[in-house]
Amino acid sequence: MKYLPTYRLEPKVPLNKEVCEKIIKTVMDKTFQDFVYAPKPALSLCAEVSEEIKNRVKNLNFDRYRYIVLVSIGEKLYQGYYSLVNFLWDPEKDGYLSYVYDTPKFFAVATLYYLYYD
Repeated sequence: MKYLPTYRLEPKVPLNKEVCEKIIKTVMDKTFQDFVYAPKPALSLCAEVSEEIKNRVKNLNFDRYRYIVLVSIGEKLYQGYYSLVNFLWDPEKDGYLSYVYDTPKFFAVATLYYLYYD
């Protein structure tokens, strides 16, 4: 006699992308509204903003998800910016959301990676 697994494979509370996008946009707009670029403050601000985004998304209690938040700030000095990240993930359950705050003097990029955890 064979038994089927009895544990859940799907989250009870699935991730809501629209709510997460709104959180990222709100935090980024509020933080960088009056920001003037300087290298040293930008470094600590990246950590603060990424932690705030992660905590706000965690407080939504989406079931069985782990989060990685990356924030980058750069000054515009006629250079390009490329970012590449590789993951081995399930395209149905895992993914990412990204938001760019862009001004004539600097840019800030926030990316939230959400990974389903069984």
